[in-house]
Amino acid sequence: MNAVAPNPAQSILIVDDEQAIRDILAEALRLMGHHVETAGDGVEAVQKIEQEDFSIVITDMMMPRMDGMELIEYLVNNRKWIDIIAITGHTMSYQYTDVIAAGAADFIAKPFTINELEAKLKRIFRERHLLEELERLAVKDPLTGLYNRRLFEKTARKEAGRAARYNHPLCLFYIDIDNFKEYNDLHGHQAGDQVLKEVARILTTIVRQNVDTAYRFGGDEFTLLLPHLTCEAARKVASRIIEAYNRLQLEPTHLSIGGALYLHMTDNVDQNLDDLVRRSDRALFFAKHSLGGNGAHFDE
Repeated sequence: MNAVAPNPAQSILIVDDEQAIRDILAEALRLMGHHVETAGDGVEAVQKIEQEDFSIVITDMMMPRMDGMELIEYLVNNRKWIDIIAITGHTMSYQYTDVIAAGAADFIAKPFTINELEAKLKRIFRERHLLEELERLAVKDPLTGLYNRRLFEKTARKEAGRAARYNHPLCLFYIDIDNFKEYNDLHGHQAGDQVLKEVARILTTIVRQNVDTAYRFGGDEFTLLLPHLTCEAARKVASRIIEAYNRLQLEPTHLSIGGALYLHMTDNVDQNLDDLVRRSDRALFFAKHSLGGNGAHFDE
């Protein structure tokens, strides 16, 4: 795993009803390189959180209008991605276990030093980095490095919702390596694995970075999600994929591609997505069995 940066810049909100505490903490955190905002109580904090993105909230527990525990509850229910550090001088009122159980990432008691606070922040950075790595591994296919079927299903639903909401095109490809079993039998599984890696390389090279997403759907099947792409443009992408694969001359294998555009037939996005998947799969079947493979067919 890659090492986490020792002090990655964060957007931090300090919440405390004591002006002096807010000023000291804000100055110290800015010197560490963080962007810092402050609020005098939970109500003001919520107002700022709804207007700006924060990655960490450092909050006192005893405050007027909305105290720290209420603010933690709000964040857990509405901004789960924000890490929370609770600060209090009233250790008898708020125990470490109570605050952590409520949803805070850590707890620090007054009086404390800036070094103590910095150590708490660094622990959060390390744990966040580890979680991101674990999440990345959970959605990646270990052989090809492409995203897996689990993430495909999640992303497809999200992209279908966007296509319905903003009325932009969304194309889905189903891709299959024809005669893959025969190739495996002739050359062995290591050679077959290399074929899968080559398909992954072609897909990641040809698709638009940070727009399209490629997935290993299972076995020798792959999928592509291509937002904002018309059917005519999708045909050109499919042709480039097939041409790139054919240049490798991995006989007797070749690629078949089935594609379809998302149709906003009902207000139920899941039903429309199921229809998109069915039509893409049907188009792939047509490409394999009616066109004889080594080609693409689109269900329009």
